[in-house]
Amino acid sequence: MRTLFVAALLPLSVALAVACGGDDAPKASPNAVTDEAYLKAICSGSATFSDALLTKTKPDEIGQVIKAFSASMKALTPPDDLTDYNLQFTKYLDDAVADPTSLVTRTPPLPKQSIRDRLAAKESSVPECKDGTFFSRSSGGK
Repeated sequence: MRTLFVAALLPLSVALAVACGGDDAPKASPNAVTDEAYLKAICSGSATFSDALLTKTKPDEIGQVIKAFSASMKALTPPDDLTDYNLQFTKYLDDAVADPTSLVTRTPPLPKQSIRDRLAAKESSVPECKDGTFFSRSSGGK
């Protein structure tokens, strides 16, 4: 009888665990990009900014590149644990439009160390990140 009772409760407890989100993993937004796609956006924007520093002759031309970089970052849905960071990063970019070369000397915002480590570990799989980013430089990766 006791075995029958436990056997009857087992499917119920499994169903409850699934329905209540039995794991502690963060729930991903349905439109969130992958870490690799997020890295691609950061690395592409950073490379375009670096190119602008070498090829543009007027601060407002470099400012336009920064505006486009910020707009591209705002247009994507970052992984859930990067949502706050993406807001900080786009503010950092927006704040630099008036003084575009300040991005060279100002330290960018960074997500918490565990997220930096995760992103740094994935940079080598993203062709646009061949030179690394502040994620790998700040986490000891690469």
